[in-house]
Amino acid sequence: MHGLDFLSDLAVIFLVAIAVVIALGRLGIPPVVGFLVAGAVVGPGGLALVGDTAQVEVFAEVGVALLLFTIGLEFSLARLRHIARYVVIGGGLQVLLTVLAAGIGAAALGVRPGVGVFWGYLAALSSTAIVLRALADREETAAPHGRFIVGVLIFQDLCIVAMMLTLPMLAGTAGGVEAVVFTMAKAAAVVVGTLVLARKGVPALLERVAATNRRELFLLAVLSVAIVVAGITSSVGLSLALGAFLAGMVIADTDFVHQAENDVAPFRDTFASLFFVSIGMLLDPRVLMDSPMPVLGIFLVLVLGKFILATLAAMFMRFPARVAITAGVGLAQVGEFSFVLLGSGQELGLITAEGARVFLASSVLSMIVAPLAMASSPRIAAGAALLRPLERLLAVRRPADAEEAMPLVGHVVVAGLGAGGQFLLQALHAARVPYVGIDLDPEAIDEARSAGHPVQYGDIASVEVLTRVAHVGGARLLVLMLSDAQSGRRAAMAARRLYPELPILVRSHRLRRVGAPIPGVEFVAEDYETAVEIAERALRRFGATGDAVRAAIAASRAARDSDGKPVIGASALMEALALDSFAVEDGGRLAGRTVAACGLREETGATIVAVARDQGVVTNPGPTHVLEVGETIFVIGTAAQLDRVGEWMRGVAA
Repeated sequence: MHGLDFLSDLAVIFLVAIAVVIALGRLGIPPVVGFLVAGAVVGPGGLALVGDTAQVEVFAEVGVALLLFTIGLEFSLARLRHIARYVVIGGGLQVLLTVLAAGIGAAALGVRPGVGVFWGYLAALSSTAIVLRALADREETAAPHGRFIVGVLIFQDLCIVAMMLTLPMLAGTAGGVEAVVFTMAKAAAVVVGTLVLARKGVPALLERVAATNRRELFLLAVLSVAIVVAGITSSVGLSLALGAFLAGMVIADTDFVHQAENDVAPFRDTFASLFFVSIGMLLDPRVLMDSPMPVLGIFLVLVLGKFILATLAAMFMRFPARVAITAGVGLAQVGEFSFVLLGSGQELGLITAEGARVFLASSVLSMIVAPLAMASSPRIAAGAALLRPLERLLAVRRPADAEEAMPLVGHVVVAGLGAGGQFLLQALHAARVPYVGIDLDPEAIDEARSAGHPVQYGDIASVEVLTRVAHVGGARLLVLMLSDAQSGRRAAMAARRLYPELPILVRSHRLRRVGAPIPGVEFVAEDYETAVEIAERALRRFGATGDAVRAAIAASRAARDSDGKPVIGASALMEALALDSFAVEDGGRLAGRTVAACGLREETGATIVAVARDQGVVTNPGPTHVLEVGETIFVIGTAAQLDRVGEWMRGVAA
């Protein structure tokens, strides 16, 4: 009945974790801390509610591997290039300064150098889970301090493997530097070999699986890649976690990275929560009562020391003092993987059991304080004036010079890249409206990309894709051109929960909606708008110009409104772009004038993009092109601008 006993332990862990996370969440404390506290409650130092702690540790190891797998998914070479300076210089300075400070402090206290460096390792890492969540909640990821923090966190994550490999040397149990160099060389060979081989086969595998449009098969393929690569690294004596990290890097440069991260997230979060609980189970609450001064002392040294060193690292990169201080506050806590190092260091004799208990208690305190400190960072950064002398010494750039290009904003997100979706992409491109396309069909992605459109693979109904791939938070409009009506509703509801003010257009196959109305979401009936398009083409066949066509369509819509039937149009989209045609008539303002001299753009804001004449169509006519009677001009602009074109042309006599 061992299995049933463990299921009972899991039930206790989850129930206590839910209660603690909800309770602490009301105080603004992040879930990670809640899991740590829950572990302390159910663990041997608390109420001892869990009997099989060894089985929990097995699941915790899976959680660590999945955490590193998702970290590896962040390491696409394209993304790293944008923040490479922050990763290499900023992260290198922060880690190096922390390890040096710990080594100097250990030497001053008479502690052997290996132990001092180990303490530097523990202190150098910050909490990726807590910090990134806080930055996202405050929408500061793209801010200067946010980019610096993300770069440093990436460098810290890269250092974990090297730190783990050098622990035996610090403890004096390795065969000298040669053994460590051999291990590092072996690791490097496995890394390079795995990446080279996997990058050739994994994209093809994922593309074939994605073509089936079966989400469960795609998830199995992603997990299989992670398991196979992790097995390879484990077979040569390296950790499963390293293999999981490499597997993430293999997928990172494919079109499927965001969907992989989204599909793996529930498993990662579940097992990672058990990892945090297992760490919390190591925490003995009695240490806070037995050794309050050591716990408080180490807590203050960790938080203040990391704050000062991270701030200095940012200022060495010539960030303004205010930005540097804000970044220092964000990095002033201990990271999750410090606990992994702590366990290994304790086994190697680099830290005593009592020292581990005290460090663990201090670390949890730093995690609890971290989100509160980040919320107060603007007030803390008000003391930036004190660092003006250091700013002048380092020739720090002013804030305006430190800014870099911000992520895509003011754009249109188009989800569903069938014929209608790709037509819309082309129209947006012609109107010079920024946009991004999203789809789950690899063939549609390839077709749109070959046409030069910026597109990404992913499920638009997932939070990950909405926030990090489509950047819907900065978009002006979300257009859902999905072929499945239920998928369209699901995606619309997900986007509406995250962004209540965002305009959303959803393609509907019929005028009757599927399900109840969604506030703020406009459904565009496919059959009705198709009829409008057919009517427009029929009228143009009879020689009707843009003015006549638009008047006829407006009359048709008005008649439909008078029947009391719902008309769901694309008005929000038309506010973003429109294309219309106008005849050059004798006696009008355009006849006999050049494109530059006619004044259409200056008076209306619209732009002439083509001129039709008997000899054919002239696209993008130059400023010296003379407009002649009988020609038809094609004008692009917003619906309001095109209305002004018609009024302007009709209101001017020869």
